[in-house]
Amino acid sequence: METRVDFISEMLAESEARDEQIKVEMDRLRADAMLSAIAVLEGQMNEVQDLCDREVKLIEEYRARELARLDKKRSWLLFNLEGFTRSSTEKTIRLPHGTLKLRKGRDRVAVVAMEKFLEVGRKLGLIRRVPESETPDVQAILRRIQTTGDIPDGVEYILGEIRFSYTTNGGSDEPEEREQSSQG
Repeated sequence: METRVDFISEMLAESEARDEQIKVEMDRLRADAMLSAIAVLEGQMNEVQDLCDREVKLIEEYRARELARLDKKRSWLLFNLEGFTRSSTEKTIRLPHGTLKLRKGRDRVAVVAMEKFLEVGRKLGLIRRVPESETPDVQAILRRIQTTGDIPDGVEYILGEIRFSYTTNGGSDEPEEREQSSQG
């Protein structure tokens, strides 16, 4: 009877091993199918990405064309408005949709031949001289105080304060003034 039990145990063990092998094979088949599905999905994702890239390129080209077309019209209108303003006796023309202005810029000079200028500049008093001067080296003083703890005569040591600060991105409800560059 013991051989019969061993035989049954062996058969059950073999049956379990076959079931486990089938389960492993089914898991491998399922895993392979999942990988195949992932490959298909990645292909579809690439197609969507390519389509979107082409659409974005088309939109950017449209934007550039339209902005260039509109800027050309704006430049023509500004050219005419500048001519109108220059022919007027007024420096500022206020209109319901805006203001036209002519403003004189600051006079400027640029020294282009330094040696020639220095000869004349000295005679006319147009040269600024900055004499040598002694100024305290505050970094060296601070290092000495921090190292030795000794505060030199005539120096006040002020401990740093904790300060609060913040920055915002501001906006404005004021009309924006723009300049059109031209010589005249």
